[in-house]
Amino acid sequence: MPHRRIIYPYLSRLAHELLEKHNAALQIDALCSGLGLSIPGAAALLPKLLDGRFRFLESEVALWSWTMPFPPHNETIVVLDLEATNGDPIREDIIEVGAVKISSSGIEEFSSLVRTTRHIPPFVVKLTGINQNMVLNARPVEEVLRDFKAFLGDATLIVQNSGFDVALLTREFGKLQFKLSNPVVDTINLALAALPGRRKRGLDALSKLFRVKLQERHRALGDARVTLEISKHLYYSLTHGRNMTIADLHHGLVKPITTPVKPQTVKPQTNKNQSQNWREKRPQRNSR
Repeated sequence: MPHRRIIYPYLSRLAHELLEKHNAALQIDALCSGLGLSIPGAAALLPKLLDGRFRFLESEVALWSWTMPFPPHNETIVVLDLEATNGDPIREDIIEVGAVKISSSGIEEFSSLVRTTRHIPPFVVKLTGINQNMVLNARPVEEVLRDFKAFLGDATLIVQNSGFDVALLTREFGKLQFKLSNPVVDTINLALAALPGRRKRGLDALSKLFRVKLQERHRALGDARVTLEISKHLYYSLTHGRNMTIADLHHGLVKPITTPVKPQTVKPQTNKNQSQNWREKRPQRNSR
């Protein structure tokens, strides 16, 4: 039998698609048939083959997301993404803030370009579609972050590859005498626990695995929306129907990170080999 870490996530994806298409619980034998599992005893093995998103009843399979809210009723979450002038959270400027908030009041979104006079490198313009003219007359970072701080409140903050965004946000909050004391959940850590052995855990890889449609990739709000959908899949995969906050789930998976993020310096590129070496030294952006 193939190793679980290689094949089973895709089996879970197919089972999830079948249940969503049916929009109701399926008989275990019917789901096995839809998955092409015709071996003897497949029905008994199925709970061990699928991840925690699936709710096994006496003879049926359903999805926990149909009966369990995300986030739980006692938790408010804000999913954040920042775009910046470069990959150094110590010296670069924020050029866009995008966030999605889910609370007892419903779903809210926050999106704003941020003014900067710092040069936006061509590769960032190509990646994000944000050019110098777009940010020249945007709102100043102080104004945008004051509004975002009010939007954030005491919510759990969810970020894809949090090292970059949290370091950049903490730096800019500090200039305003704000402190970022919210619980921070990194979807990379959730993916490490939910998908052990999987090498690619960036937004593109996870959205492909969970069939999440990419919208406005590398724009802050678009990436925040995708991160939210991926967070849901990872949350249900890890909780197996247990009612717990995503902050508590994350806290139980990882130890607090106390090592500061090291700044990254972009060196002048003089040839193709140097350009390739520089790209390999950008772990923050590769996981976004």
